Amino acid sequence: MQIQRLVDLEDYEFDTLLVTYNHKNRLSIELGKVSEIFHSLQEDDLVGGSKVYGLRGKDFSYQGQPYYNLIFIGIPEHASPRRFQLQFGAALKEAKKLKGQNLLMTAIGDDVSYWLSSAMKGILLADYSFDKYHSDKKEAPELNLGILTGVDQASFKKEEQYSRMMASAVFTARDLVNEPANVMTPEALAEVAKEIAEKNNIKCTILGREECEALGMGAFLAVAKGSKQAPKMIVLEYNGRVTDEEKIALVGKGICFDAGGYHLKPSASMKGMHGDMGGAAAVIAAIGAVAQAKLGINVTAIVPACENLVSGKSMKPGDIVSSMNGKYIEVVNTDAEGRMVLADAITYAIRECGATSIIDIATLTGACQTALGNCYTGLFSNSDDLAAKLVQASILSGENIWRMPLGDEEYNDLNASSVADIANCGTQCGAIAAARFLHAFVEKKPWVHLDIAGTSESEDDKEIYSKGGTGVGAMTLYEVVKLLEKPYKSY
Repeated sequence: MQIQRLVDLEDYEFDTLLVTYNHKNRLSIELGKVSEIFHSLQEDDLVGGSKVYGLRGKDFSYQGQPYYNLIFIGIPEHASPRRFQLQFGAALKEAKKLKGQNLLMTAIGDDVSYWLSSAMKGILLADYSFDKYHSDKKEAPELNLGILTGVDQASFKKEEQYSRMMASAVFTARDLVNEPANVMTPEALAEVAKEIAEKNNIKCTILGREECEALGMGAFLAVAKGSKQAPKMIVLEYNGRVTDEEKIALVGKGICFDAGGYHLKPSASMKGMHGDMGGAAAVIAAIGAVAQAKLGINVTAIVPACENLVSGKSMKPGDIVSSMNGKYIEVVNTDAEGRMVLADAITYAIRECGATSIIDIATLTGACQTALGNCYTGLFSNSDDLAAKLVQASILSGENIWRMPLGDEEYNDLNASSVADIANCGTQCGAIAAARFLHAFVEKKPWVHLDIAGTSESEDDKEIYSKGGTGVGAMTLYEVVKLLEKPYKSY
């Protein structure tokens, strides 16, 4: 999509006009014809509040130029960056339905800097599709967006570049999640990571089975045993400030297909399990954006990539496996595999990479999806400061986060085992039990766990989403790394 800043309409021909209205039904473009149409639609309850509605006509004109599509976009009072994204994403979907190709919107007023990049992100994110495996697909015409604004060229360009970078990161994550498991194997995921590393001056290390065995990664390798696909521990290191001893680790669950092991998933639940590496997709995309932006901070992304299948070699209920941390884990449920691979990845981040703080992200528990649905990611943390940064980052990115209780003494026995140091699954409080399992491996480092089981996939093609992977987490991880970046000292 082409985006251009306009100061007049002399050289821009458009077919679709985007008009916003606020909670008082004040329009961003006050023209007789537009106002008349709006009030007529209002009588039929097609516009108002936060509704987005498009219509096609034959005799529309704006500043003397004819156009054919008119789209009204409701912006609620005190709208958040997320709401701006969703509203303008919905508008883009409407424009596509109306076959619009050249869109025009206005960005005028004192608060433009607050919402302009969110609007651009919404439009860009809504323009995603995954049609790689459609042999009869037709080339869609390229869309153009003209923004009539008083924002100066330098500021506009900065907002556009940022919006494109964020959308590109999300698209990378979505593409990885949407690929089927026969294509996006652990080895293929490692190759993608290598390519991103080469493009962005990131150090890439891929550990195979033998290297993981030498490091004592028994939990990770136990999960991988059931598959013929070789496990890969993917390590991406970006050093934006080599003189700083602080290093943030982004750890993403990379289960490329999860059948559940011997606790086999029901057939209906098996659908979409190629996307059980949504956390891996988010951290790979995020560190690519961090490097692209040349942020002055040290970041390591770690992805334990493997498959959780059933075979004569698979781990079994009742098995006891050792972890890199030294703790012994009782395998109570073979479908609680994500936390096992993350445990070894977290230990690697601390002991081999020198991580001083950790953020892990994973499609971890159906319990979190039950609790929060598909609109909020669950957050668990042992650090109020780091948790607050994540919440702030989520507001900037437009990705909803809700903090859940990690608990203290009242939840001490959730993962108790009579035969090992810890069980990989509790009997209640599923999302909390999973988080507390991970907490046992963070070695008192500031840590946040993001459970994206409910937010990693969309069943609908609406607003900023297409059916399939959402790419959730990529933008929030970038934003939190940016918030943690320290200003350079000047002497």
